[in-house]
Amino acid sequence: MHRNIFKICVRCLTFKYLINVRKILPDTSVMEDKIYNGNIIKVSIICNAYNQEKYIKDALDGFVMQETSFPYEVLIHDDASTDGTADVIREYEKMYPQIIKPIYQKENQYSKHLGIISKIQKERVTGKYVAMCEGDDYWTDPHKLQKQFDFMENNPDYTLCGCTTNWLNMLTGKIGRGGRTESDRDVSLEEFVLSTGRPFPFVSFFLRAEIWKNMPMCGFPVGDLPLTYYAAMMGKVRMLADCMCVYRWNADGSWTVRKGGNANRAKICEKMIVGLVNLNEFSEGRYRSILERGILKYKYDQAIMKEDFGAIMRNPELFQIFKKRSFAREMSDIIRCITPRLFLKIQILMGRRKQ
Repeated sequence: MHRNIFKICVRCLTFKYLINVRKILPDTSVMEDKIYNGNIIKVSIICNAYNQEKYIKDALDGFVMQETSFPYEVLIHDDASTDGTADVIREYEKMYPQIIKPIYQKENQYSKHLGIISKIQKERVTGKYVAMCEGDDYWTDPHKLQKQFDFMENNPDYTLCGCTTNWLNMLTGKIGRGGRTESDRDVSLEEFVLSTGRPFPFVSFFLRAEIWKNMPMCGFPVGDLPLTYYAAMMGKVRMLADCMCVYRWNADGSWTVRKGGNANRAKICEKMIVGLVNLNEFSEGRYRSILERGILKYKYDQAIMKEDFGAIMRNPELFQIFKKRSFAREMSDIIRCITPRLFLKIQILMGRRKQ
């Protein structure tokens, strides 16, 4: 009898303990379903990779270290890499199956059609916001997503948020700040279109998903610059002073390296001009003055890439651009056009070009 009473007491105490534990520890299966349900993911991270085995781990580490109050996903697209990029991604997919959501292409898609990768990625997005990071760049602040998310949530009139970024020159190993700002500030359409450099690079982009999905390409050869134009047309753009990213410059396999050379850059300038003309038509001329000045800027750059300084001298508008440049930039442009071999040697010595 005493033994039965003892058993009953043990069962009661055990049951009470389990009830208390259940109150303290949530059902993890229910939590996972709730947090990673596609309907409530707040941020979709877009990462496109191709032959970036040396760099992709840094990008992935930057994603999974993010500390957020909301669920996010990493939509990574490997474009049939021929090195070990896909193997590295698979390792992270196994470790973080709820976060890392890859596509492994068997055939290279970029070579088939400009814009097809963006189309594939846009169809996968479930988040309210999109954060960008190419496979050779990376984030350094575990609170990057949370800071940008909080700003965008509290400021619905803003369409895009970027931040100060370190630029890592892969030829010299030196790091510098690109588009540095001492305090948070707004960036205008005029600054995006007319700036000789970018206020903040693609790796820092955090924007409303509908802005990326609805952006008209207009024939632009790249996606990051027209995205800033469109975002600035549709609302306000903010740049945070916090330095939270690293942009690799001159990285093997990067778009910048693959499209290097004056001939290719001259063609890119031509396509940028076409894109600005089409964007002016798309916006029904509301930003005509800014976009036309942007067209002149790319005509000037195109003349430099063609090593045709005479075209600048013959065109009063282009010559005005030349006169407004600093003395160092004037000398650089003249040397680049008149003695391109000397310019190339200077670039190599400065660590801006490969030998």
